[in-house]
Amino acid sequence: MVDYTLLGVYLLMFTRLSAFVAACPVFAVRAFPPPARIGLAAALAAALLPLVNVDHMALPDHVVGYAFQVVQEAFVGLGLGALTGLAFNAVRTAGQLAGLQIGYAIAEMFDPVSGEQNAVLAQFFYLLGLVFFFSIDGHHLLVAALAKSFQHIPPGTAVLKLSVAEVGARAFQGLFVTALRLAGPVIAVALVTDLALGLMVRMVPQINAFMLGFPLKIAAGLIALAVTVPLLGGVLARVFEGMARDMLVVARGLGG
Repeated sequence: MVDYTLLGVYLLMFTRLSAFVAACPVFAVRAFPPPARIGLAAALAAALLPLVNVDHMALPDHVVGYAFQVVQEAFVGLGLGALTGLAFNAVRTAGQLAGLQIGYAIAEMFDPVSGEQNAVLAQFFYLLGLVFFFSIDGHHLLVAALAKSFQHIPPGTAVLKLSVAEVGARAFQGLFVTALRLAGPVIAVALVTDLALGLMVRMVPQINAFMLGFPLKIAAGLIALAVTVPLLGGVLARVFEGMARDMLVVARGLGG
């Protein structure tokens, strides 16, 4: 005989995980086809189902109530996925800031992965962050955070509170702080290069600052980037760990 309560709980979990996979930038790329995302969400829902105490759950008796819970779970998944997106957007923004300072802002290209126009360094930072994310088992952090989210927010029991909005606002603020920390060395080198070019032009007015400045800033910026890339690991590790912590804080807030 079919256990409809178990099936209903599984569908709620599947809805939350599907929305999370759709919003999380780790999976929301064109190279990851929709059938694979659905299969991943279904597999995660089946794996995490034992964490939910189905015996103590009571699903609505009418379709409207259950449909409301489905929509509720979709919003929870989208919220958690968007929260992870802030960390990766911080990395992408750092690349955009660095590229703007050294003269790569006009070298935009159409990115077939995201379907958008991205600066060269923005795409480089994003891919670097993605590789580092998997190298430190960041996907395990995501799965662990999702597992704990079902412990803090059993399916169909989410309650929106002001503290959740505060966490989201703080995470959005941290996006720009993280971007400046990642792009800071390149921006500093570009600033020093501009000052040096200004002094050279004052001392030797015959120098064409534009012809000399563009290649010099690009070369200095790339050298600074090559030197600082090995040091970005510590910053990225703290960014991704903070992302997992924010997910848990939001889960606790939504679960009451």
